[in-house]
This record gives sequence, C-alpha cells and structure tokens, in this order.
Amino acid sequence: MADILVVDDEENLCYSIQLALRHAGHQCRIADTVEAALAQCTRRVPDLALIDIQLPDGSGIDLMARLREQGMDAPVMVITAFGTVATAVAAMKQGAVDFIQKPLSMEELCLAVDRCLENREIRDQLDAYRETQRRGSGELKIVGECPDMRGVLSLADRIAALPGDPGTGLVSTLLLGETGTGKEVVARYIHHHSRRPDQPFVQVNCTAIPENLFEAELFGHERGAYTDAKAVKKGLLEVAHKGTLFLDEIGHMPLSAQAKLLVAIETGRFRRLGGTTERLADVRVMAATNTDLDRKVSSGGFRPDLFYRLKVFCIKLTPLRNRGDDLFLLADHFIERFCRKFHKPPVTLTPQTRDLMKRYPWPGNVRELANVLQRAVLVNDSDTLEPSVLGIQVGGLSQPAATAGLRFDFDGDDCTLVSVEKRLLRAALNHTGGNISETARVLGLTRGGLRHRLEKLGIHPGTPPGN
Repeated sequence: MADILVVDDEENLCYSIQLALRHAGHQCRIADTVEAALAQCTRRVPDLALIDIQLPDGSGIDLMARLREQGMDAPVMVITAFGTVATAVAAMKQGAVDFIQKPLSMEELCLAVDRCLENREIRDQLDAYRETQRRGSGELKIVGECPDMRGVLSLADRIAALPGDPGTGLVSTLLLGETGTGKEVVARYIHHHSRRPDQPFVQVNCTAIPENLFEAELFGHERGAYTDAKAVKKGLLEVAHKGTLFLDEIGHMPLSAQAKLLVAIETGRFRRLGGTTERLADVRVMAATNTDLDRKVSSGGFRPDLFYRLKVFCIKLTPLRNRGDDLFLLADHFIERFCRKFHKPPVTLTPQTRDLMKRYPWPGNVRELANVLQRAVLVNDSDTLEPSVLGIQVGGLSQPAATAGLRFDFDGDDCTLVSVEKRLLRAALNHTGGNISETARVLGLTRGGLRHRLEKLGIHPGTPPGN
C-alpha cells in the first residue's frame, strides 16, 4: 500500500481518484492548493504525488520546484487538461515521471500509478545495492607491508587513477601469481578505486566455460546463430559495458576467442555471434592467470599479440610464503573479520600457533589462510587459537612423505600404470590440501585435464590416500 497525495482543485475529480486508488489498495490524501500541498508534504512525504498543472494559487510546475528545494524526492505524475508539448517538457524538466491528460480514465490512472511505484521500488533497490557496493569497496583493501606488496598497491592505485574515457582507451592489466595469492582482490580494488566504481564488475572464469560455448558466452549471440540459439543473448562483454571485465585464468581461453577479444580491446567494438551490427565495448579489461603465459605463447597456445596487449600493466603477486610478516597482518585481518561476521568474541594467536603458521608452506596462499582461519574461528571455544584448531600439519604435507608412497614393487600386483597414476594423483591432492588449481599446477596439467583424469580414475579430491 502506497501513500499518495492528490493535488487538484476539482472536488469531484479528487473524490473519484481517491475512490479508485483506495480500491487499488492505496492510501490517498487530498490538497487543493500549492500551500495545502506543501503543508501535507511537510507533515509526511508521500510515496507519490499526482499534481494538477493549474491550481488556484500557482502552477503544479512551481509546486514541483518548491518540493525539490525542500529536499522532497517523491516521484510526481502531472495531471492537466492543457496537454501541450511545452507543458509536458516543462514538467519533465522538473522531474515528473509521467504526464496524464484529462479527462482521466481511472483504470489507466491506476495502471500508471502502479507502474510508477514499481519503478520507484526498483530504483530504491538499485540505490541500496550501490550503497552496499560502495560500503563494501571501502572495506576492500590490500593487506600487506612487505616491499613487494607496497609495490603492488602503488601500481594498483596508479592504474585506478587513469582516465575512464573510451576515447583515450582503457588500459589493460595482467595479474600474475600462484592460485590464491589475491589476483581477484587486486582486480576488484582497482575497479572500486577507479572513476567507474558504480559500474558492473563482471568476472569470467575461463576454465568454467566449455570451449564450444566460449564465444557465445563472452560476446553474446543473435537468434539462430547456432542450433540452440533460440533467442538473442547479451554476452558478458556487453554486460560489463562501462565497467570492468575480469578474465580469470585467461591462459585457458580458446584461440578463436582470443582473436576476437583482441579486436574488441583494440577497436572498442565487437559483434555478437551470428550478428552483423558492431557494438560498443567500453570496458576496462583485466586478466589473471597462474600459468606461464610466456611458455604458452612460445608453444602456440596463446596469441602473442593479445599477450602483449594485456600486458600494458603487469602486476605480479608474491606467494604468501615469501611475504614475511604479512602472514600475521593477514591473519589478524581475517580473524577480526570472521569474529565480527559470526558474532564471536575476539581471539588471538598463541606463540605456538604463530610458529606453526610460519613453518607451514601455505600452498593455497592467502585463500587457504582465509579458509583455515574461518574454520578455526567457527570451531574455537576459547579466547586464543591453538595449533590444533587450525587443522594444518607441516610434516604431513612434505614432499618426502608424498614420495614415500610411490615406491615401486615390480614383483607385486599393484605396480600397473593406472595404479601408480592413482597414487600420484592422491599424493598431489594431499600435498595441496585438495586444491584443484594448485594440484594441476604441481602436476603440469590444466584444470580440465586434471578433472578428466580424476573422473576417469574415480578419484574425488576428498578421498583419503590409499582408498
């Protein structure tokens, strides 16, 4: 139910509008002059105002201006018998959302009111979402004081400060580093500190899209472009218009899509699959990978022209094991965040826990640290975090332990190639704590190749070794 103010000096018309709106489930107030309407709005700002252009003590357009001066942002629909273009333009310039001419159809009026209220609700939800994003971007920060991370932060700030004018071109950025080092965090930091923080941030996981669907997903398609294209679809590049397109694991992007992406970055234009119309690609492109792109370029798996175009700015993120005391800065940051999130009392790390954390190699880097500490905060019942609640072991994930499980007994029945491959995969998964991306990197496989082998051999990342 909405609170609607009707401002009109025709008593019979006001009565009819009031009956129609009440029947539609709304509450209706009446004012017959500019001053009476201002007094009504001062007592309580309505959800919507229906204002006649001609009033005894002034015009409805003047009333709209005075309402705006007093900071009242309620949507206004103008009602008038003088439906000239000039009047409509003047009303719209003052912020009117609709223009209805007398004589009124109550059915059409109620439909227009409902449409206006729905649009207002959508706008309020969008404003709330943007405010949430703005507050979230204020909390988004790069934690670290080691020289490498200070350099990363300095470069990220420089990139974020660059102009967002498509006429000068939006500079591309390539983020490199092991899995879990924070490439996505840096990309979001640049976006939220840029001149377009309220625009979309669209993340594309290049390993999650089948190769035969990649172009359609990234660039969109027209109806009938291929067998299953039964309707027009916007691509992710188009969804990111005026914002940021973040291509995660770009080393796995198909070569055919690489060529089309290069054209979109260089010209600022692209075509949907099966389309002939050029569309604007006003986006900031950031890409990330944990693979050696130089090697992929040399082997022909990645286009050199796209590689150098993305590498205008290159940010290399250091593994957590090489960041010194940043480990504990991050740990304190995550502990404080998770305690607040789960309404837990503050906790601290014991000296024994700090020693264990310092000796642990953190193969999953910052992401693994965050997951370990989130679990620890949830299960912990004291004011300190002991080593046992972290669930990590330094010796349990060492290389000698993994190698010991791969001794070969050619006189036995368990030395087939399949058996050895199973044991190697399980040992590698154990070594990385079940992290698929890190396991693929250790074994020199792609994520897709690793998953194919795991499925073929019936291995799940959580399967205990030896099963």
